[in-house]
Amino acid sequence: MKQKILRTAAFTIVCILLGILISLQMKNVNMSNITEDNIADLQNKLIEYINKNAELSERNADLYEYVRILENDKASGNAQIESIVREKERAAVFAGLREARNYGMIIKISVGEGAEIRDSILRQFVNELRNLGAQAIAINDERLVATSEIRNSGSQIIINGNGYNRQEPFEIKAITDPQNEKSILDHLESVKRAMMADTQLQNDQYDITFTVLPELTLPALSEDSIAFRIDMLQPVK
Repeated sequence: MKQKILRTAAFTIVCILLGILISLQMKNVNMSNITEDNIADLQNKLIEYINKNAELSERNADLYEYVRILENDKASGNAQIESIVREKERAAVFAGLREARNYGMIIKISVGEGAEIRDSILRQFVNELRNLGAQAIAINDERLVATSEIRNSGSQIIINGNGYNRQEPFEIKAITDPQNEKSILDHLESVKRAMMADTQLQNDQYDITFTVLPELTLPALSEDSIAFRIDMLQPVK
């Protein structure tokens, strides 16, 4: 009985010693993989995260304070705050970040079988509409803003980073002045006739129609759109 206890104790001690040796070996291996450069890099990253966290906490506190001030002013009927909110909405509409609705027209452009719509045709009509006073324009429900692109990319036309099949019809929607309806349509018709007479375009068999609507809704530009880019813009103080 006594010998059995001694064997058990000895086996236990051996296991403990073996575990200690393995732990020391693993520690030595891990320590050998960590260089001074790795330690310095980890320290720099830790400092960077600490600074970012402090900055975000400060910005969060500022935003909470700003919201509190706005809520208090709104509750007291502050006319200045209401004016700022109205002006902000006007700017958002102008920038294309809100839906726009009013009298307008649709230009539908299609081509014959096997042909592809050219980006130059879309750009020309967009430029003509802007020159005619259109205050909001969209192509295939892509709201156009100052940073919007209209370009060929193989079998697609890229608008705001999204591709559209060049063999499919395109719709250009615009909000225009109803008082100038006749002069606008006459000018667009003259642009259309010039395109149809262009020998380089005749083989494409373009079909271009103009439709006037008493009420037309243009979508807003999504803030996720590639055309919505303000991260590099800083206000001048």
